[in-house]
Amino acid sequence: MSGHIHAELMAQYAEDARETDAPWKRWEFKDKYESLWRNLSTNPGWHKDDEYRRKPRTITINGREVPEPMRSAPAIGSRYYLVDTSSRQLFGIENWDGDAIEQIWLSRGLCHSTKEAAIAHAEALLSFTEQSAGG
Repeated sequence: MSGHIHAELMAQYAEDARETDAPWKRWEFKDKYESLWRNLSTNPGWHKDDEYRRKPRTITINGREVPEPMRSAPAIGSRYYLVDTSSRQLFGIENWDGDAIEQIWLSRGLCHSTKEAAIAHAEALLSFTEQSAGG
């Protein structure tokens, strides 16, 4: 006999419930008919056809909320995205080797698991030096 399809997520939710009386504020769900993640407004129903996840963590840069950068090293050979404000595309694609420069980038919060996160981070950094249209 196998456990509930969402058993692992339920355990994570229980951890959040130990820390807050409104754990649903940290979670999102998506039903099988939609492609968008939506905030929970109460405890989840844990329906087998729905998907659930903790909301991605964010940081604020110059008033802009962006996905939190990676805080621990990925597995050797894993692809990640480097914030690169000097490039037109605002990111670089890298494969983790764990060398000294990558350790510096990681410690400075410049590594992301998605391209979109790296771009949002770069745009937030560049917002410090944006000039107004009138200036």
